[in-house]
Amino acid sequence: MTNPIIPLVVIIPLLAICLVGFSAAVIIKKTGIWIKILRVLRIAVILTLVFMINLRIMTKKYNVDVELKNIDVLFVVDTTISMWAEDHIGVDNRMAAVQKDCQYIMDSLAGSNFSLIRFDNRSQILAPFTQDSKNVADAFSTIKTPDKYYAKGTNLNAAHDDTLEMLKSSNKKEGRITIVFFISDGEVTSDKEEQISYADLAEYIDGGAVLGYGTAEGGRMFDKNSNSYIRDPETGSDALSKYNEENLQKLAQEMHVDYIHMDESLRIEYLLDSIKSGSVMKLANSDNVSYEDTYYYYVPLLTILLVIEMILIIRRGRI
Repeated sequence: MTNPIIPLVVIIPLLAICLVGFSAAVIIKKTGIWIKILRVLRIAVILTLVFMINLRIMTKKYNVDVELKNIDVLFVVDTTISMWAEDHIGVDNRMAAVQKDCQYIMDSLAGSNFSLIRFDNRSQILAPFTQDSKNVADAFSTIKTPDKYYAKGTNLNAAHDDTLEMLKSSNKKEGRITIVFFISDGEVTSDKEEQISYADLAEYIDGGAVLGYGTAEGGRMFDKNSNSYIRDPETGSDALSKYNEENLQKLAQEMHVDYIHMDESLRIEYLLDSIKSGSVMKLANSDNVSYEDTYYYYVPLLTILLVIEMILIIRRGRI
């Protein structure tokens, strides 16, 4: 695996220009052919080492010892079409902000177990509890804008049973702290069912928050499937989705967690600090695959060659 510092489309032409330019300068000098060859080879090796360092070749490491926290973090994410409303500052829409904030949470609570549930018309467990946060991040990336013809309206009831199941599975593990982040705009547009209580989940939750997204003014929803904004059938104008703080606060009260209206990631900083301070860290073997940089293998040789080149330049008084 490689992870270039400077993109290859930039570094390759740049190094090629340096090599060709230096070679041309050496060739026109009146010196022996072998001296010219050695000078060009020397610079070619230096530029190759620069390329290898920039390439950042990474090797896989299995079963590494890592610092683990005794925390299970469950994300429950509303993925109804209203979560793509364009009323969140700094990003395209509410869902983009959700993915950004959840990544921030995973980075802050690194070493924890993470799980992801999404819900719209129905609920789906996208990732069971795992130490591999990349797996959860990949699950987040699979969340796409639902088709407006598939959308049947928002009902917060859909997530209840799967959320309860995952919370119970966490509570079965001794010594674990169970954290839940319930993420929604709180807008309920389906009147088929009465909103059920989430109070029965409280006994399985040690902390977390209901995170609210959206604004009272509302935002338009762009449907990528039809390449147009969703229309209000009653008015014929662009439909607006407005977050419902009352519904979200009610959920938070029932689950005995905080309610936070999210307009920036730092809103949850105090909560993350509190969660970390109450956790226990231990060094343990992880099944995760990690990647280790190898660029530092090339640095000593590059340093030696650069020092030699500098000495030669000083002695000759020129390149």
